[in-house]
Amino acid sequence: MIQDALTTALPVLRALGEATRVQIVGVFLDRGGAATVGEVQSALGLPQSTVSRHLRILLDARLLAVSRAGPHRIYRLDVPAAALDALEALTTEVRACQAAPHP
Repeated sequence: MIQDALTTALPVLRALGEATRVQIVGVFLDRGGAATVGEVQSALGLPQSTVSRHLRILLDARLLAVSRAGPHRIYRLDVPAAALDALEALTTEVRACQAAPHP
């Protein structure tokens, strides 16, 4: 069971294994789950090319979805429920291990 959760969560963990991508997800969270490249760029003070590269990685990991609004691309958090469930299961397991008395 826990091995399945680890396997399901792996793409999310890999995608968030870089500080800039964690910061980008933080921008999405601060903005209610959606932002444009320009909004992320402005919030983090990063070049557009850097933001676009990291957004592509998050898209490929299926943490984001994208839509168009006129000339703008709107990115929004769209993590699959199975991945969120797997992360929750992992968190629960880690908490249980830490709370258990050690011999």
